[in-house]
Amino acid sequence: MDSGETQIEELIGQALAPYSQRPGAEGVARLTADLVASGQALHALVSATPHGRRTERAHAALTEWSYFVDAGPTGRGDHAAWNHARALARILRNMLTAVDQQSSRVR
Repeated sequence: MDSGETQIEELIGQALAPYSQRPGAEGVARLTADLVASGQALHALVSATPHGRRTERAHAALTEWSYFVDAGPTGRGDHAAWNHARALARILRNMLTAVDQQSSRVR
C-alpha cells in the first residue's frame, strides 16, 4: 500500500467515525474537501480500467461518486454535511477496493 492509499484510508476512517466523534462544521468541510480531492485521483484510476475489466462494484462507485460530488449534501446543516462526507467515504472505500483488486490481478 502506498502513502496515497494510506492517506485515503485515514480520511475514510475519520469520516466513518462514530457520530460522537464528528468534527465541527469547519472540520467536516475540510474533511469533505480532502475526500473529494483524494477521490478525484482515485476516480481517474478506476476510470482508466477498461470497461470490461471493471467489477460491478467499481461501476457503481464511479456512478455514485459523480452523483454525490455533483449533488453535494442533501439538506442543510451540519448533519447533512456530515452524512455527505460519510457517503463520499464509503464510495472512496469501494473505489480503493477496486484499485486494489485490479492491481492484484495484474501481478
